[in-house]
Amino acid sequence: MKQCAAFWNHTNLRSGDRIFPCCRFKKPIQKFDGNLSAVLESNEYENLRNSDVSTLPECSKCMHEEANGKESLRQQFNKQYNTEKIQLQYFEVGFDNMCDLACDGCWKEWSHTWALKDNPHLSPKQAIVSTTEIDEVPDSVNKVLFLGGEPLITNRHRKFLQKVKNLKQLEVIYNTNGMHKLHQDDIAILKKCKSVKFIVSIDGYNKINEAVRSNSVWNTILETLDQIKEFEIVIHTTIHKNNWHGLPALESWITKNNFNWTTNVLTYPEKLNVVNLDNDDKTVFLTMLDTYNIPNSKYIKEHLNVG
Repeated sequence: MKQCAAFWNHTNLRSGDRIFPCCRFKKPIQKFDGNLSAVLESNEYENLRNSDVSTLPECSKCMHEEANGKESLRQQFNKQYNTEKIQLQYFEVGFDNMCDLACDGCWKEWSHTWALKDNPHLSPKQAIVSTTEIDEVPDSVNKVLFLGGEPLITNRHRKFLQKVKNLKQLEVIYNTNGMHKLHQDDIAILKKCKSVKFIVSIDGYNKINEAVRSNSVWNTILETLDQIKEFEIVIHTTIHKNNWHGLPALESWITKNNFNWTTNVLTYPEKLNVVNLDNDDKTVFLTMLDTYNIPNSKYIKEHLNVG
């Protein structure tokens, strides 16, 4: 039976008070009421701990990666955590869906800008979905990943960190679009933490990024990168039909600036999946993957060959 240590050590809270076992799980399993300490003790989590994840459709992405030779998120969890004790160590949270971008491949769950684009009759307030305030942060939490929307739009990330009793044990990660700078109060808190990482979503160099991540401004992103350079920075690229051709230029910029770089392929919506490229474009893309130093190229090639 395949198990995932995430069900013992981790939870993912999203806008609308939806609790997910991880960022990839396909549906919420319970409603958040403000009590973070009680989440892993629920019947829903107990059922997951007694399940074979290879049989769960909600875990299909990890199973797909493992079948294609890529280390899955499940395997990463199992390396870092054990199943001997139930305690929340790693907390992922998207306090709301507030985001000023409308990126290709995104939708209203992660961006109120997309909600307004899809439903012009809505007011900005109606398009924003938030979570209940967290009563207190359990002492067992030693890692937090701030998701969005865009976590740096509001100060809720700062309010969370102010509730952590021992910042010296805390690993902090931000998923950010690079359009928002830190407040000086943020910097003061982050300097007290064990480690701080910014995963900056950039899907192309300069104008390509501005095209596929609508409302983004390249020069603003460069200013943000300069402000956070004292912390760890990782550039993350989601590859899809609208940006694959720009990977060589992006690779050149990343190499020049000595950034760490990760990639993944978009699988939803299906129309943007690179498996749907025509045969000529697939041939060009496969040659590109052999020519340039693009992370996860082996997995991307396996993914392309599925189509």
